Amino acid sequence: MTAADNDGITDRDRSSEADDMSFKVECFPLGPLSENTYLLTDEASGDKAVIDPGYFGPRAEELIGDKDSLKYILLTHGHHDHFAAAQEYMDAYPDAVFAAPEKDTYLMYKGSDNKDFADDEEDAVCPEAHRLLKEGDVISVGESELRVIETPGHTEGSICFVNDKLLFCGDLLFRLSVGRTDFETGDWKTLVRSIEEKVYTLDDDIVVLSGHGPATTIGYEKKANPFV
Repeated sequence: MTAADNDGITDRDRSSEADDMSFKVECFPLGPLSENTYLLTDEASGDKAVIDPGYFGPRAEELIGDKDSLKYILLTHGHHDHFAAAQEYMDAYPDAVFAAPEKDTYLMYKGSDNKDFADDEEDAVCPEAHRLLKEGDVISVGESELRVIETPGHTEGSICFVNDKLLFCGDLLFRLSVGRTDFETGDWKTLVRSIEEKVYTLDDDIVVLSGHGPATTIGYEKKANPFV
C-alpha cells in the first residue's frame, strides 16, 4: 500500500537476501498485495523470527526447519496483508510468540478497512497477540536483538524493528515513496514526522526493508525521496 509506484515491484515469485553481521534475512514478496514477509535467522544460534506474516508456504517452512527454531512472529501494523498468514504460523509453530503493536489493536481486531482486503470477515480479524509492543521494547532472537520504535502515520500504531544495520519499517517508508495515509487511523503529517524524527535520524547506511517493494537505505531516501 504505497503512495506511489515503486521501482522494482513485481508479482513474480522471488526470494532475496540481505545480510548483516548477526541476521540472515530472506524476503518473500508473496503475501496479499505482494506484501513482503521477512524471515530472520540469527547466525550464531539458528534461532528465527518472521516479520509481517502475510505469506506462509513450503519455502518458508523449509528455511525455518525445526519447529522450535521459530521464536517470534512480529507485526509492524494492523493491516490484513501483513497479518494474513499469522494464524498459520501460530498453528505450525505453537511455541513462537506472536508480538504486535500495542497502539494498533483497534485496527487488528475491529478495523473496517481490513474487511475490504480479506477473503471473509473471520480472516479480516488479526489473531490475538501474545505480546503487545511499545517504544523501546527489545526482541531477542538468539544472540541478536531488534529494538522497537513507534512510527505512527500509516496507521496510528505502526512500529519499526531496528538494529545497527537493518530497519524493518512496514508501510511507513518505501524506496522513493511512503505509505498511504487515507486508511483508518492514518495521518499524513504524523507519517512525515515519524520519518523525519524517528527514521532519518538513524545512520545513513542502515538498510531499509519495507512492507512492499525493494530494499533501500536511509541515506538514499534522505537524498532522493520526493515525499519527505
